[in-house]
Amino acid sequence: MRKVWLISVLAIFISLFAGSNVVMATPATYVVKEGDCLWNIANSTGVNVDSIKQLNGLSSDLLHIGQVLTLSNSAIPAVVQADPVTPTGDSSSVYVIQLGDNLWTIAQKFGTTVDNLKALNGLTSDALYAGKTLKVSGSAASATVSRSGDSVTGSRVVAKAAQYLGTPYRYGGSSPGGFDCSGFSSYIFSQFNISLYRSAAAQYGNGVAVTKANLIPGDLVFFNCAGSGISHVGIYSGNGQFIHSSSPQSGGVIYSSLNTGYYANTYVGARRVIR
Repeated sequence: MRKVWLISVLAIFISLFAGSNVVMATPATYVVKEGDCLWNIANSTGVNVDSIKQLNGLSSDLLHIGQVLTLSNSAIPAVVQADPVTPTGDSSSVYVIQLGDNLWTIAQKFGTTVDNLKALNGLTSDALYAGKTLKVSGSAASATVSRSGDSVTGSRVVAKAAQYLGTPYRYGGSSPGGFDCSGFSSYIFSQFNISLYRSAAAQYGNGVAVTKANLIPGDLVFFNCAGSGISHVGIYSGNGQFIHSSSPQSGGVIYSSLNTGYYANTYVGARRVIR
């Protein structure tokens, strides 16, 4: 009799849970870590690759460390979309945040950096809300003057460098057909009439020294990857990241973290060549 009673209770328990829609909650956002790709993020969060790309306005599979991905429509309140506007009588441009936007994609769209957007708008986090306006240019930008006399900003240098993401690594290369590390940095700065020495070690003699705590976009960052002095160089892009021509195995021109992993351990110093 007791056995029959236990079976009945168990059957009721199973029927109650079978009839309910119990699902694992999907996080609203995900911060990209070193080694992540869209496929493993999709697997770990239960949100498919196409949905992640659509929610974040991604046109390719490229990600960068520290990028905040939206995984749910609830992460940003839905509003009627509006076109970017430039207010009359104001030298600053503003952008109306759209559903699926994040700081990184907006920075890429306007040729600036995440750090610059945060400075312009007084942001202390990466959180954005659809329908709000975001200043994308103005007096907070780190404008400087190059030796040629033309107006040059670190954000312009980084935006130019970002145009070559995915360009293959080629030893001795210094053109869009393929770059090595110093060939990449010297090519990018040459687009702004700034001449750098050709090798990474020699480029450490360009400009003036700057501490890691005071880095701004456009600064050159240097590494001792071979254990025998400076052997690698990249361009600081803000938000603890730098862009560089890494290696054939790493995919050529990529973003990497300055504060974690391999490059954090091999970092030597930085130089500022835009003054």
